[in-house]
Amino acid sequence: MKLELKNIKHTAWASEETHCYQASLYVDGKPVAIVSNDGHGGCDRDYDHPKFKGDYRAQMRAVEAHFKSLPNTPVEWNEDGMEQQLEFWCADQVNDWLSARELKKKLKAGFLFQFADKVGVFGHKTRPSRAHKATILNDMPFADALVIWKETA
Repeated sequence: MKLELKNIKHTAWASEETHCYQASLYVDGKPVAIVSNDGHGGCDRDYDHPKFKGDYRAQMRAVEAHFKSLPNTPVEWNEDGMEQQLEFWCADQVNDWLSARELKKKLKAGFLFQFADKVGVFGHKTRPSRAHKATILNDMPFADALVIWKETA
């Protein structure tokens, strides 16, 4: 089962305990539901997508069964781990989307680089010289730069 979260709309000013967002949930390339959270710490809500053709409840039961079939996520406070759920997956997708959006803005504003002997990602308006022996995120494929960005920033 291929899940995607598209058309993400995030409202930072309304996000208190959780992300305030709305997005379209696609299953195997077809829109199924509109998921949202009001940002006040409550659970995500999902609604039938206006373009979905079929039995909405049966499709959402299949999505829930998909997450139940996955192994538990390791957590430090429970040795059995935590059961995976659509809500947690959606929050991770929003986090990834926000990280990618932030990285794109930073790459447009200047150069991002990582030194071999220092922890972190650094930015400057000019390209670092070769003498610095830095890995320049602007010169990397975006997916690789995003991995470094999420690990260090």
